[in-house]
Amino acid sequence: MNVRFAKTLKLGASVLPLAVLVASPAFAQSTGTQQIETVVVTGAVTSTGLLTPLDIPKERSVITQDFINTQPSGQTVFESLNIVPGLTFEQTDPYGNSGGTIRLHGMDGNRISLTWDGMPLNDTGNYATFTNQVVDTEIIDRVSVNQGTTDVDSPTASATGGVINIRTTRPADHFAVMSDLAVGSFRYKRAFFRIDSGDFGPWGTRAFFTYSYNYYNKFKGPGNLQKNQLNADIYQDMGDLGWMNLAVHFNRNRNDFYNAVSYIPMLVGTPLGAGVSRPAVALDANGSYAGDAPATIGGFGMGFDEDPICNRPTPVFGTAQSDSSCTGFYHLRVNPSDTGNIRFSSLWHLMPGLVGTLDANFQYVLANGGGFTNVSETDAKLRGATPGPVGLAALSAAAAGAFTVPAFGCVPGVGCDLNGDGDLRDSVGEYTPNNTNTRRYGLNAQLIYSLDDNNTFQAAYVLDWGLHRQTGQWSTFNPVTGPADFFGGLRDAAHRVNAADGFSLRQRDRKSYAILNQFSLAYEGHFFADMVRVNAGLRLPFFQRDLNQYCYNQTTGFAYCTTEAPVSNPALAAQGLYQFNGAGATNYYTAPGSTSVTYSRALPNAGIAVLPFGPEHQFFFTYAQGISVPRTDNLYNGGTNGAAACAGAVPAAGCVYTTFALSVRPETTATYDLGYRFQGEWTSLSVTAWNTQYRNRIVSTFDQNQGISIDHNIGTVNMDGVDVEGSVNPMENLDIYASASYLHSRVAPGPLSTIVPGTNPAITVSIAGKEVVETPNWTFAGRVQYKIAGFRLGLGGKFIGRRFATDTNDFRLEPNG
Repeated sequence: MNVRFAKTLKLGASVLPLAVLVASPAFAQSTGTQQIETVVVTGAVTSTGLLTPLDIPKERSVITQDFINTQPSGQTVFESLNIVPGLTFEQTDPYGNSGGTIRLHGMDGNRISLTWDGMPLNDTGNYATFTNQVVDTEIIDRVSVNQGTTDVDSPTASATGGVINIRTTRPADHFAVMSDLAVGSFRYKRAFFRIDSGDFGPWGTRAFFTYSYNYYNKFKGPGNLQKNQLNADIYQDMGDLGWMNLAVHFNRNRNDFYNAVSYIPMLVGTPLGAGVSRPAVALDANGSYAGDAPATIGGFGMGFDEDPICNRPTPVFGTAQSDSSCTGFYHLRVNPSDTGNIRFSSLWHLMPGLVGTLDANFQYVLANGGGFTNVSETDAKLRGATPGPVGLAALSAAAAGAFTVPAFGCVPGVGCDLNGDGDLRDSVGEYTPNNTNTRRYGLNAQLIYSLDDNNTFQAAYVLDWGLHRQTGQWSTFNPVTGPADFFGGLRDAAHRVNAADGFSLRQRDRKSYAILNQFSLAYEGHFFADMVRVNAGLRLPFFQRDLNQYCYNQTTGFAYCTTEAPVSNPALAAQGLYQFNGAGATNYYTAPGSTSVTYSRALPNAGIAVLPFGPEHQFFFTYAQGISVPRTDNLYNGGTNGAAACAGAVPAAGCVYTTFALSVRPETTATYDLGYRFQGEWTSLSVTAWNTQYRNRIVSTFDQNQGISIDHNIGTVNMDGVDVEGSVNPMENLDIYASASYLHSRVAPGPLSTIVPGTNPAITVSIAGKEVVETPNWTFAGRVQYKIAGFRLGLGGKFIGRRFATDTNDFRLEPNG
């Protein structure tokens, strides 16, 4: 639990307005789409409760600051979105700093477009959404959710599941100061401060500045989570000419990881257990994982977490030590991130009936997920390119003991002393994070022309240009305090782990450019005295991915970064393969390289709304196409990509080895919505039936024999369902809201729905007819709120039905709520 103390200081004509019900229906993501939805409205719409009324012919739900402000302080806004039909969000801990998982109409966060003031927030590489890095809820004006469809100008490479857009508040027109303080369980404490300048200067300029800090301990295991966030905004109203807004944001997270509950080892008798050489594991009478005999296997279960200490043995010359027991040291299992952005938006009245909008932004990201590697002091990567014994694979203990080296020195062709004891007998643990560093530039320019009150045209251009640098430079660490820098050798040159030839050890090194150029056109029309409303649009995205792999590659995430020379084998080289003495006899790699791939597709969308009984009753139908182009992780998934026939000591004839997986096809969707909305004096209702046809869905599985992740195109997935939400305002100050969703998903039968789980191509698993993983069939949410004497009393909750944890539907999670 937490206790919140919110305080607003009245320092002007009125207090800071942080809880205003938004009556305008302009809830789109970019300035342009927001403007066109304002232009086509025929009159103001009044809210009757917690359900925000809408006039667009597509399924969309909106929450505003009036509701967000009632939620616990410090929570991510995605926790508030749980009330929306069709969406589920489950976070890892009570307060949200460690992130969580989103599902929207059966799509995970990587397949949902997340935007903030029109700026795309999905990762440029794998399209991940990081819910712990978004803006503080106190300055969010509203959040809109498109269930299954996009707007015509959506700046996205991944929106097969819909769009979530966050819009921030404008600075107030009067001077005011606000504080929001909270304390809670697990030593939770948070402070938020905001100051508004009010109108200042000769042109009535406005600005605000905010700062927040929170801290709490993990609810299990050692460690804590900390966040610092800064926001600043300056707004200039230019009267009849338009307006401009410039905003700046910086967020710093320093989180210790939770050890997630694992479903591996797999249960006896499951389909994915076939063909896997690990011993099958069952549950004993107490619910513990057990082998042939009922015995608990360490490392699994709800209470399992990271280790509070690293029992690093004292280095002793002449004897062998190993840091293998430090693999779970909590100071190495971390999730640091530094993120920031600059956002500019503007609207210009160019001439009667013609409006121009311009949004521009820059983003910076630096983050990793920690890591640990226990490396032998005679590892081939430490020998690097220095000459040594011909065909040397690994030194025996006796041979290694024959060398005496200066503390932390190296012997060319033999190895390096990593713990300073003067010998080469040891295995020493190092901090090995995978860093992602992104610099991203965006532009959204639009022209909106209103021919008359009933016909509006929109043209837009979007640029999204991202440099995505992924590295994994190692560093040493202190067994008590952890690494000197949580970003490892990337920023901490003094503690890098260097080979005998000076090469700094790493497990990843690649650079990608993710570029989107998109053109779009749209039309909005009202006919028959506003009884029929029509919109139609066309997105024309052109995607480019420039890929640079600087390491030898087995499959994505399993690169071999080294300066050592590969084994001389002309037959392997003819197949595009390389082997290394230090990497194992059956591990094959492709060479570093560069390439460029492009994708494009015309994506139409159309909608019609019919109001035969007046504005209170609206029937609508929507059709929209979506696309998610291959993630860079998919494209770097070259090598053998886990092909079962290619895993032996001698590669099978016909095995194809490539540095990049260029045959990966974009995922595409076609979505249909059929809905009804009612807006009465004290009741609002929205009902939508929908269907999504999903093609070329990519799933990844982990092959335990080869120790690599494998991508599978499972073909077509059909999903359909019904979303209902309603609000009742039976008496003054009393609001009742409820939402419900039903979703049915099924992997379509076909050759792609049969996969090979292990290394034996004769053993296959069919997932035809299975449901989409981690997607509940039923969800229900509700809230009752009553305002009295300046206070709001509310009670709300959500029920999430059963869903499956595996693609083969053999492990089910029970309902919770």
